[in-house]
Amino acid sequence: MLRGRRIWRGHLLLDQLPEATGGSMGNIERWLLALLSVLVIVSCVCATIVFTQVTSLKAEIATLQREIIALKLRVARLDQIASANEARDKPGDAPKPPAENRPDLALSREELQLIRDYIKPAPVAGSATDSIKVGDPVAGETIPFPSPITDKVRKLLGARFTIRNGVIVITRNGSNRADVVIGPN
Repeated sequence: MLRGRRIWRGHLLLDQLPEATGGSMGNIERWLLALLSVLVIVSCVCATIVFTQVTSLKAEIATLQREIIALKLRVARLDQIASANEARDKPGDAPKPPAENRPDLALSREELQLIRDYIKPAPVAGSATDSIKVGDPVAGETIPFPSPITDKVRKLLGARFTIRNGVIVITRNGSNRADVVIGPN
């Protein structure tokens, strides 16, 4: 009987020992599994954030490259304009612009007479010291043509004029060169 009790107690102790040691091992395994799951979730979230940042940066780089191209084109145009202005402003070094680059502003006799009828330059008291020719630079203020003239002569829309030494000098819009010179009758 004593021997049966010892066997029974030993059996109960053996049943209790695996639970005590196995339970602590089970807790460690559970904690490790939970920690590993959290690490996987955090790494997936970080990878998603990095991916979205990379795609947004790629889009921003593409936008900036398009803006740089547009700015380069603008700078090139401004350089061309500046070099053209420098060449035009040099007094004797630069040749006059070729006639094929400048559209013809040829006016008929009737159109010239219409302009003379509306614009009456003051008579010159002395001799004209320096006469102006077509293609010469026009310095000073210019006046837009009145609407009765531009209604009848559509070529003069946007054109401007000035009077120098009793002569009517016509320039195109945005130009500072004489395109037509109308002398006295």
